[in-house]
Amino acid sequence: MVTKHAQRRMKQRCGVGKSSVKRLAKKVYDFGMTHSETSGNLKKWVDGLYFYNQTANQIRLYGDKAYIFHNQVLITVVQIPHNLVRFVKRKDGG
Repeated sequence: MVTKHAQRRMKQRCGVGKSSVKRLAKKVYDFGMTHSETSGNLKKWVDGLYFYNQTANQIRLYGDKAYIFHNQVLITVVQIPHNLVRFVKRKDGG
């Protein structure tokens, strides 16, 4: 499920149309890099996202964006800092 705010952010920051929002959100949830898979400065940055977004209990990193979920509901999308994007590992399906 995707909130209206997340739909706007995906359109704005990812260039995704309305019809592709749920499909991309599912792909990110299934194949995105989880918090436990991060290390170093990337882990510190994700930790900061957890503390800033009190309702977030799952953050997935996919491409150059961080997708913030509460359970399985996508709340928002934020840009990963350019110096950390290279540490995001790619999984199958992406």
